[in-house]
Amino acid sequence: MRLSIPNLIQEAERCVACGLCLPHCPTYKKTGSEADSPRGRIQLMRAVAQDILPNNERFKAHMDLCLSCRSCESACPNNVAYGSLIDSARALFVPKKNRLAAWARPFIRSRKLMNVAVRLLRLTQQLGLDKLGAGIGATKLLPKLKKPVNWQTTYPSLAANKQGEVSLFLACASQTLDSDTLAASIHVLNALGFDVQVPAQQTCCGSIARQMGDVAESDALLARNRASFASGLPILTVASGCGAGLADYLTSHQVQDISAFLANCDWSKLTLKPLPQRVFVQDPCTLRNGQKSHAAVYALLKKIPQAEVIALSGNGQCCGGAGAYMLTQSDMAQQLLNDKLASIKAQQVSLLATSNIGCSLHIARGLAAKNATVQLRHPVQIVAAQLGWTAS
Repeated sequence: MRLSIPNLIQEAERCVACGLCLPHCPTYKKTGSEADSPRGRIQLMRAVAQDILPNNERFKAHMDLCLSCRSCESACPNNVAYGSLIDSARALFVPKKNRLAAWARPFIRSRKLMNVAVRLLRLTQQLGLDKLGAGIGATKLLPKLKKPVNWQTTYPSLAANKQGEVSLFLACASQTLDSDTLAASIHVLNALGFDVQVPAQQTCCGSIARQMGDVAESDALLARNRASFASGLPILTVASGCGAGLADYLTSHQVQDISAFLANCDWSKLTLKPLPQRVFVQDPCTLRNGQKSHAAVYALLKKIPQAEVIALSGNGQCCGGAGAYMLTQSDMAQQLLNDKLASIKAQQVSLLATSNIGCSLHIARGLAAKNATVQLRHPVQIVAAQLGWTAS
């Protein structure tokens, strides 16, 4: 929920500066600066809102360095809505519309235009141009691109035990870079007896625009999604970053992470093939602190016979991906990624499950740089494979 200045001040005053959030804040642990702690940022927000401190570059730098991981929110004994505070402060005081460049907006809004861009980027990969210095900025994060999928609007279940109907949120990054997870989700949902609706007019969730302080763009994207999805059907998301944003701002609809939904389904009519392997799980902050449904991932994976499901050590700390953060705050993002890579190495991980495309891209880049042979999969891909699904 976005707050007005008076409401921001009121919510900020609920922080009693007890300091219980400090051990949970990734940036505070790295910098040791009170201004980069949750309580410090809250005091800065309030001071700027009350015109006690200037809205200058130093203030903006401390707001920008926040990952919006909301670990502090989960630890707060007074339930201060830090997520709303940081979103509102960025919208009110740290607008950066120029960062979400005007030329990029049509591609984010339109699946057709995004597919055109994917085909062009895929061609550069096939020609090897991405290895000749052509890859810059965000393109360095791209995995090997696949041919864009023309999604149907309906995927009916052929199962005898029909359980109902759901909507699937494609997301701009997931449908572009992780179409396998969307296909795996449809496969599992159909096998369980669910018809899957994929509204054609849906668009980006708006989280990146909101993180950039671009309120108008974020609201426009939310409005389009609100009109695209039937209010009576659950909206299932495969990227927890999208799920958390939609759950917070698309309040007229029931938004659920795909793993949380699947974990509570009736699996009695299906048989999953055994997987005699250790499956480590990385908890995305948006699933752990935003949607608060990270436990469902473990419950879902434990439905696979013989699978040993283990939490990755250090799961309480953000990996540093955080949407566009890995691009805009690359130094801090790399420090946090190094911690995650150290955990992966220490636990000798060979299969890692993560529920957010941003985390997946960020960690995959780090693993590739170290030539580490770790399979990185969405939990639903792992489950779908045990039902006979194979990636395209």
